[in-house]
Order: sequence, then C-alpha cells, then structure tokens
Amino acid sequence: MVRICGHMRRTLALFIAIVAAAACSGCLVLSLEPAYDDESLGWDPDLIGAWHDVDDNASVKIEAAEWRSYRLHYEHPSEKGDVTGFLTIVGDDHYLDLMPPRGEDRGSFLLPAHALLRVDLAGDGLVLTPLSYDWFADRLRSGRLLGGALSAVFDQKQNALIVSPTSRLRAWLRTQPKESMAWGAPATFVRVK
Repeated sequence: MVRICGHMRRTLALFIAIVAAAACSGCLVLSLEPAYDDESLGWDPDLIGAWHDVDDNASVKIEAAEWRSYRLHYEHPSEKGDVTGFLTIVGDDHYLDLMPPRGEDRGSFLLPAHALLRVDLAGDGLVLTPLSYDWFADRLRSGRLLGGALSAVFDQKQNALIVSPTSRLRAWLRTQPKESMAWGAPATFVRVK
C-alpha cells in the first residue's frame, strides 16, 4: 500500500481519512470520539453544493442529510467515496467531523473513527484544514505532550489516534490558534456554479 503523505495527503486526508483508514499505512490523525456533542452541533446551508480544488484536481459534493448532518461525496484522481459530516463550533471556529457513512453496518469489530477539519467559509471559497499528522507523530515518537489533557497513540497502521473523550478534544481545540503547527496544509475549494 502507498503511504498517503505530502501533497496528495493534503486533500486525501480531508475526505478519505475514515474510508481509507482500513486500507492505508498511516499518515492520518483520527479520533475515537467525535468532536461534537448535542449542544455544539451547527448547521450552515452555505456548505451545501459542489466544490472543486484546482491544485489537487479534487472535488466534493456536500448535501444535507439526516439529523443536522451532511453527506459528502469526494472524488480525487486516486480515490473516491462518501462520508458523513457534522459541523461543530468550538469558540469562534467551525469544524467538520467526518466519519463513515451513516446507516451502513460495518460489523461488530469495526469502530467508526472521526477525522476533523477546520472550516473557513467565505462566499464561494471553502478552506478545509486537517490536523497535522507530522505534528502528532513527532510528539508521539518523542514522548512530548500534546497540550492540555489530550491523549493520543499510534494505531497498528501508525495513524495518530486521539483517544481523549469529546470534552477534552474540544478543550484542546479551544487552545489551538489557526497558526498552530498542529494544523496541516489547507486545501482551498471554490464553489462550482
């Protein structure tokens, strides 16, 4: 299997983190717990639509789904698939919590994991920024703290797996400015008219 790193990881990590976790050999930051709770769920109808990232020749179609969720269909030259997303608000920042599509029974031994993207939406521009695998991996390998009460481990495929409960993840996010090295490379999408 090819490691999903570098330029390709920037966009792929945004939409296939959950779908690809079972097939790839690392380079993802995932969480066992969601970044949202009932009180923090948000909804922004401006996310609905078709979006295109020219740099990576990637596209995503975002549709409304059940229970204040979004259905995302992504296409990249090397991968395509579907995920469910929930918009959550932490302080002044918005995040999409992505997970496997709702309504699919994946069996007793598979746990749904969550990938988190910071969302910056302005008019017809959408910037999605994933957590930085390199930042998490460096800290996990060296035994340095992640900050706050956030805990993470490597899984069997060397993904960085956040194991803290939702409340601790949200508290940690409050302390992470947009310039923090904990954030990876952003992907910029433009609305398709």
